[in-house]
Amino acid sequence: MSDLLDIKLIIDKACEKLTVTIRNNERNDDVEGVIAAIEAYANKKIPMVPAYFKDSVVMLPQGQIFRLYISNRKVMVQTSGRVYEVRKTLRELEAILDSDRFVRISQSEIINLRKVKSFDFSATGTIGVEMENGESTWVARRRIRDVKSALMKGGSHGFKN
Repeated sequence: MSDLLDIKLIIDKACEKLTVTIRNNERNDDVEGVIAAIEAYANKKIPMVPAYFKDSVVMLPQGQIFRLYISNRKVMVQTSGRVYEVRKTLRELEAILDSDRFVRISQSEIINLRKVKSFDFSATGTIGVEMENGESTWVARRRIRDVKSALMKGGSHGFKN
């Protein structure tokens, strides 16, 4: 956590609506930045991803998704606990995914930048990616520019966020 702020979550069963309280000794640029970020998030209305496991459909919040990829001609979505099938193409998913969070790293894979543990730039001509769940993958050469651009605009928690 940064020195800028402390985040405290209080679970209150009596609370009917999400409430955000910001406490500081003055209204300054930091406070305004936090307010702007919360408002941007609240106004974005990020859709959930319909995913299938056995005979059930689950609506996955985008924040739970680590990566989306093609395996055996099926689109799969991986969370921390399970791999689901998705009945949409990667192109259709790319259109509904939060572009501040997700980046396409190859023709067959999209990753959640906020679930990346580290990037390895040591291999010449490509980038290795280690996800928080231990999975490893590679950025295709033709997608390196897209990934670097996403990182520069602040898509990963290891960078400006």
